[in-house]
Amino acid sequence: MPQEQRLIPLVRTNTPDERAVATGNNASWQCCCARELPLLGKSGQLKGPSENTCVICPDCDMRYFVEPSGGDYKRAVKVVEL
Repeated sequence: MPQEQRLIPLVRTNTPDERAVATGNNASWQCCCARELPLLGKSGQLKGPSENTCVICPDCDMRYFVEPSGGDYKRAVKVVEL
């Protein structure tokens, strides 16, 4: 069975929501700084972001968290700008 590519919400703090793409517990999205390459992260824990589950943009230091569905490190359902 091929991997399913899904569109999920990318929730930003000061701009309208956008879209990220997810496959399983991984997600990819464009940073708000217009970095040329997309960011890539895997889902974290239900309790929320921690130091080892945040994705930090190497160009602008913006932090993001990939929210899981129903359990720690499960299917990615949303990317949140922190």
